[in-house]
Amino acid sequence: MRVIFIFLVMLGFSGLSFGEAHSNEGLLRAHSDGFRKEVITVTEGIHVAVGYALANSILIEGDDGVIIVDTTENVSSATEILAEFRKITDKPVKAIIYTHFHADHIAGARVFAGEDNPQIIAHSTTEHLAEDSYRLLFPITFVRTSRQFGVFLNEEQHLSCGIGAALNIEGTDESGFLKPTLTVEDSLSTTIAGIRLELFHAPGETSDQINIWLPEKKVLLPGDNFYKAFPNLYAIRGTKYRDIREWSRSLDKAAALDAEYMVPSHTRPITGAAEIKTRLTNYSEAIRFIHDETVKGINRGMTPDELVEFVQLPQHLKEDPWLVEYYGTVAWSVRSVFAGYLGWFDGNPANLSPLSTTERAERVAKLAGGTEALLQAGQDALAEGDYQWALELSDWLRKLTPTDEAVKQLRTDALLAMGKQQISANGRNYYISTAVQGQ
Repeated sequence: MRVIFIFLVMLGFSGLSFGEAHSNEGLLRAHSDGFRKEVITVTEGIHVAVGYALANSILIEGDDGVIIVDTTENVSSATEILAEFRKITDKPVKAIIYTHFHADHIAGARVFAGEDNPQIIAHSTTEHLAEDSYRLLFPITFVRTSRQFGVFLNEEQHLSCGIGAALNIEGTDESGFLKPTLTVEDSLSTTIAGIRLELFHAPGETSDQINIWLPEKKVLLPGDNFYKAFPNLYAIRGTKYRDIREWSRSLDKAAALDAEYMVPSHTRPITGAAEIKTRLTNYSEAIRFIHDETVKGINRGMTPDELVEFVQLPQHLKEDPWLVEYYGTVAWSVRSVFAGYLGWFDGNPANLSPLSTTERAERVAKLAGGTEALLQAGQDALAEGDYQWALELSDWLRKLTPTDEAVKQLRTDALLAMGKQQISANGRNYYISTAVQGQ
């Protein structure tokens, strides 16, 4: 199998200089400190490697062997983590569990398995999703994924990925994925290396997500259904609609376990039953609120642009430090809910048969008094800090004068300025990556 992140050699990009950090940039930089490289002992026999890859890898130590939960995006990261785990124990790997199909969780399994021949456990749909998810659209998903995660940005440009330090693409042409040998449908109770495990289907960020519950240790492993950032209810790299009502229900089910330790597959672990219940409950409430308020606005006839203004989190959720928009955003989520239910048409008949982008650009330029006047308007907007308007004007201009260096500079400057304003690592990385790629 060739996993999504089989990255190819791309153009090298020169460094771009940034001035004083915008306040959001400073917040994102501080948030990124949570991904410093470290193996954390959560409680006896439970260890998590944070900061070695985009996703964490978790070690569960049993009587005569260990269980590995999630295996990172490649053999390089997995090899580094395994060396750290071997400082803790040399017991053989009895099982590897994938929480879901995303490549940053499955592509290093071969390294952890070694010669131990462990069980490979996943949801029954995980293998199919891993094989099929990006095969059809790989050329465009590669481009958009690399932008979202800032894969080709330098250290000055790239702060983090919002839920992890960075996506490590070194050696991703060598897949370490191993096919599941035991699959979960709704639930599975088992004992491995003397450790009781309860695995249950918990659709959320992906439809195949499984949560892992260790009842004797009161440890919950929620996969990617929870992390220290507003959830990615829609990924700007491009995804199918994520059923966020199911996501909310999965979180409610997890909260009911009264876990004393929670080890997400991204970000650092949480300790304390009351704290964990609060975090999971607020996460669920935020997701459900986005869904319900968006549907309310849809039924009032609102368009996606109007819904983005209408749907705002209540204050107690806005102030939750675990719901800051370091990864997903409320606005993107609202648009996704609309599209998930009603598709591309926003209900405005003016948008049923729109003018071509070139024809619209020509008419906008004519209204402005020609392309030179349009360019001047864009440059004025940039100088006034009206970066979104400058970026939109650059869209029209590049349709009409695609080789004009002044137009290219306007667009680059607007993209970089927009990127610096973002608190979402996804948004920041996408804007700045597009700028340095000259798109």
